[in-house]
Parts: sequence; structure tokens; C-alpha cells
Amino acid sequence: MFLLHGVNANEKTWLVNTPLPDLANQHNIAFFCPTGENSFYTDHMDGEDYGVAVGEQFYQAMRATFNLRFTYLNTAIAGYSMGGYGAVKLGLQFPYYSQIGGFSPAFIFYKRHRDDPVFKHVFVKGLEGSENDAVYLFQQRQTAGGPVPATHLYCGDADPLDAHTRAFKQAVDEIAPGTVTYKQQQGFHDFSLWRPALVDFIQTIWH
Repeated sequence: MFLLHGVNANEKTWLVNTPLPDLANQHNIAFFCPTGENSFYTDHMDGEDYGVAVGEQFYQAMRATFNLRFTYLNTAIAGYSMGGYGAVKLGLQFPYYSQIGGFSPAFIFYKRHRDDPVFKHVFVKGLEGSENDAVYLFQQRQTAGGPVPATHLYCGDADPLDAHTRAFKQAVDEIAPGTVTYKQQQGFHDFSLWRPALVDFIQTIWH
């Protein structure tokens, strides 16, 4: 399982805030936690292609390094906040992941209405209808006719991102009903939600 972090975090954040070693032992799972900086896991205008680097190259590097069963049905990707968006985006963009977990996913084009340099940098490849649009990527996978990952969404009822999470599910349901599940949690936007979401995600997809 590949786990993506959020803004202003790093590859150690999941390990520090969740019992990954215990979960690995209990469920016989290998966790891989790449660093994504504040990239939104997109390909940038300066050639820093975080989408390809994390979704494709990091996956291939781990597969080449570790003698594990990297089959489609045995591989999942998940993340929280920025990483939740990244997990959905990369899980749909690349053909390696059969299960996607989006925990409080940031289905917004970050700071798009503020004329912000971060926005211009990370979403240079486009907005709606582009490789940065998760609904568009889902539609592309559906049209291609191959397997489409199952997507599992979680978000707090006090989180402003909840409306965007439900909107994504509604848009996908209009294309292929039942492909996306959504569980609303009580709370805002922190690891008090993402820890149980990770456990529930694991239990849902592999038990």
C-alpha cells in the first residue's frame, strides 16, 4: 500500500501519526511512503513531474527493490488531504492500483482564486478536463474499458472539503454508479479521522 502525505508534511508523517508497524504485522501489508513535498502530486511547469515520479517511477522502484506480490489486485494507494487528492489522481492515472483511499481529499484546485504562485506552479497542466481533474481521469479509465479501481472516500462533517468530496462521488456516480464509496466521519481535518479511516480502508478492501 502506497501512502501519500498532505501539505507541509513528509514521508515520515504517516509513520509518526499512525501505528503502521502494527498494521503491517496484523494485516501482512507493506507500506511505502514517498515524499511529495507540497506538489499536489502533479507534473509541474519546471519539469518537476511529481505525478510521474510518485505514481509511476516510485512504484517501479519499489517493485524492483522488494520481492513482494505487486499484482494489480494486491496493490492500493491512499492519502490524506493533498495526499488524498493525489491518491485518487494517481490511482486513476496509472494502471497499478486496484484500490484507492481518499481521506479528506483536497478536491480543489488549491488557491485558484487568489492568483497564487503555488496554484500556477502545480496546476500548470490544466484544471477541469485535464490530467489534474480526478473526474476526468475516472471517465478516461471507464472509457478505456479496462479495470477501474474501487475508490473509498472518507471526510469529516466539519471539514470544508466534505462538500467537494461528496461532489466528486456524485459526479462519478453519474458515470458509473457504485464505483465510489463515501463514509462521513465526525470531525474536522486531522489524524483523529485519518487513523481510523486507514484502518477501515484496510479492513474493507482486504478482508
